[in-house]
Amino acid sequence: MGQNRLAFIRGVRSLERTDAAPNNPFRQRDSRLGDIANSDPQYIHKQNFGYSQLPETAGFTAAAKSAYTTFRASSSYQNRPPLVVVGANDGMLHGFNASLGTNGGKELFAYVPNDLIDELYELTDPTYSHRYYVDGTPRIGDAWVGNAWKTLAIGSSGAGGRSIFALDISNPESMSSSSVLWEFTHPEMGYSLGRPSLVPLYNGKFGVVVTSGYDRPTSTTSGYVWLLDAADGSVLKRFELPNSGDLGSPLVVDLDNDRVADRIYVADTNGNVWRLDTNSTSTGNWDAPSSLKAGGSITPLFIAKDSSGARQPITAPLDAAYTKDRKIMLVFGTGSFYQTTDNEIPESPQVQSFYGIIDSGTPIDGRSNLLEQEILKEVTGTELNGRAVSQNTLEDSHLGWYLDLQWKESKNGPGPQGERVISQAQLGGNRVTFSTLIPSADPCDAGGTSWIMSLDLATGSRLVYSYFDYNGDGKIDENDYIELDDGTKVPVSGVADPDEGAVKGTIGLNDQKKGKRYLCYASSASSTDSDGVTPVCIEVMGDNSDSNRLSWHEVRNNL
Repeated sequence: MGQNRLAFIRGVRSLERTDAAPNNPFRQRDSRLGDIANSDPQYIHKQNFGYSQLPETAGFTAAAKSAYTTFRASSSYQNRPPLVVVGANDGMLHGFNASLGTNGGKELFAYVPNDLIDELYELTDPTYSHRYYVDGTPRIGDAWVGNAWKTLAIGSSGAGGRSIFALDISNPESMSSSSVLWEFTHPEMGYSLGRPSLVPLYNGKFGVVVTSGYDRPTSTTSGYVWLLDAADGSVLKRFELPNSGDLGSPLVVDLDNDRVADRIYVADTNGNVWRLDTNSTSTGNWDAPSSLKAGGSITPLFIAKDSSGARQPITAPLDAAYTKDRKIMLVFGTGSFYQTTDNEIPESPQVQSFYGIIDSGTPIDGRSNLLEQEILKEVTGTELNGRAVSQNTLEDSHLGWYLDLQWKESKNGPGPQGERVISQAQLGGNRVTFSTLIPSADPCDAGGTSWIMSLDLATGSRLVYSYFDYNGDGKIDENDYIELDDGTKVPVSGVADPDEGAVKGTIGLNDQKKGKRYLCYASSASSTDSDGVTPVCIEVMGDNSDSNRLSWHEVRNNL
């Protein structure tokens, strides 16, 4: 039976139970490929990560840097096919040929993490109830390991398990057991819902940054961040974060554009934002700054709390940009949607927020040090619903800003509706753009509704121009403004299409022929056919609107 189960996992369907063969032992599948739930497909082909420019002061020799150019010029590199890597709930991380030719879509490899092997038998059970397996989003990049350059896929089991693993995918058409580099798990590790990072370090190695994740063992109140050697998975450094919540994706930033990791930020479900510095050639010096330590323990840079002082969970990945005086601003939203009851909105839901906080190296003592922006009005339009946001002024004393995700009753609104942020924001020019979620347990509501917001990155206020083609006429002008109660017309700061359901995130696309730019997304109500999901696209202002804000730059992150 064991060999038959293995054959089933590998795609053989002859023993599936069907109407014609009701006594067969294994369940009938709709497809050999399992469902892909939370693993976002990642594309790799011939991307140049710029590692020929790594600094020798960080331990990367001239020979190693020169070898990167040789690696990229090699025939095996130049002739390898484009690749899409994604995890699926059939127990495997899959690699597919992403070319447009006859081999496009062909599976080149599939890997079952050791952590999940003992659970695969459940997939064959005719009474099988859905569960997660390889559910995490992989990180793909080049790395200097074992005195050679390789292209690595760093995968995680996500909600399916408690492990991180590394594959050498330099030659995706010639994978073998030697392509499996390592697998890491730890008694203090929970479900690795956050995406790992693959980065050059100041000790001349490439590292993988992972966190203890979600639902970690109850024996510890601390969360952990591990820096692993990308070559063999050994631990280079472990950071302990006392009394933390469940930890999400690490954000690794390069402050001086030398492509080496200088700093790590990570947030948790207790509302804590943590900072860890790695800009030293000695791993012993990797730590939080002394200003963020107490009694030898690391303390948070910031704690997200609502107006009543209750902590707000942070599950969305952080992002970062430079302020005009070269300080780091972190942008993120609060809210949760990973627990089974998160789609149930109570009668008086907690108000969640979107933040932009400035890291000056010292703790930020609550929202009293931040500028408040407010949602002033929401209107129903002919094409989309619109939302207006305030334009309060940021003072030198402010350490950032926040926007509560509610149209307050005091502003003639309905009050909190359970709105939250669960996906990473996008940075572009002087803007921060993000999507929100108002979940619904009603199966007729397609999972809920969403707003797509775009605000001034520096202040959190509405933009001085209309970013969205709110009225859908193919032009972006003052006709895309909405009128406030006092008669003032202001640019729309957010749009929503209640017929499109919930939105996880957006992607910007340029139509070069038409000279237009769009924000596109797949929603919970998007139509699906044999060609896949049909995305929804909203025309937005192109990046030429940002030419007067050259002082703002997105920080190189996750390298």
